[in-house]
Amino acid sequence: MVARMPSGTKPTTTALTVKAPRGLARHFEPDLLISQWREDMESRAAAGEISPNTATTYYLGMAKFWAWFQAQDTYTSVGPRAIRSWIASMRAAGRRASGVNVRYAGVRAFFVWAMTECGLAYNPTAGVKGAKLSGRGHRRACLTDHEVLRVLAQPDTETIEGKRARALLSLMAYTGVRTIEVQRARIGDLSGNGKLKLWVRGKGHNDADEAVYVVHPHLLDALYDWLAIHPRGKDPTAPLFCAIGGRTLGKALTTRWIASIVKTAYRQAGILAADKTTHSLRHTLVTNLIRHGVAPTKIMTVTRHKSLDTLLAYAHEMDRDDDPAEAYVDYTNGSPT
Repeated sequence: MVARMPSGTKPTTTALTVKAPRGLARHFEPDLLISQWREDMESRAAAGEISPNTATTYYLGMAKFWAWFQAQDTYTSVGPRAIRSWIASMRAAGRRASGVNVRYAGVRAFFVWAMTECGLAYNPTAGVKGAKLSGRGHRRACLTDHEVLRVLAQPDTETIEGKRARALLSLMAYTGVRTIEVQRARIGDLSGNGKLKLWVRGKGHNDADEAVYVVHPHLLDALYDWLAIHPRGKDPTAPLFCAIGGRTLGKALTTRWIASIVKTAYRQAGILAADKTTHSLRHTLVTNLIRHGVAPTKIMTVTRHKSLDTLLAYAHEMDRDDDPAEAYVDYTNGSPT
């Protein structure tokens, strides 16, 4: 736990004081301990145990918590009450439960590491649950078939920006790749022996070791049109989707930039619903495949979901939308009273 000086005194340092096994007292400097943890995560990311994004996300979560705790006068130590109060403060500030839990995951990871690697005797996150997620199911609504076609028709293919946007949108709509996978894709990740594949770096993966098939005619046309004018088209290490002007010429688009391209196409297509997001293209692909009777095991090879439960959630949601039980309520044929 983190020891603090009594009210009215000004400590020179804030020490993390714990009792290690066998009754030995140990003292930790929190900032140093957090720094060591960050270095350990960077080493694990370099070794391929975790992704660099995971390491960064965990560190930022712990950093946010520690900054919040240092600004408090209520708590003399880090314990369940303090952690619950921090979670409550994020909820009160309007942060969604999913975002709260992402930050909290970093705090949990830090204390588990501190116990196993540094002899910290107490994990204050034990027994503290994250924010409860809404029961509304997938918050990102899927697009209708007509909306997808409208989105794909928006880019002006007479321009280089339009060719890039059409290829990017088509890749997401016809393969269901995630935004981060688009951002990390390289030209050299394309290969094919008869049918073109894109090897993607999935969630938690540093290497391009999962394949999606680039086979739909509309996607193939859009992708080849873009590659024909790609600023670094002959370089296999070049990002598949890159900036096309200025000082960032040839550099990979950021995830925010990719999201902006998608949202711009949505807006131009007249799709303004807040729950139709960049991820909706992936949601839409899964829904489309289920409606066309594609076997769940085959869908999982496309989406690379590890659990069938995820697909069942999509299917359940679709059944509720397509054939709601409420539609069968009939009060006209009941028995007379």
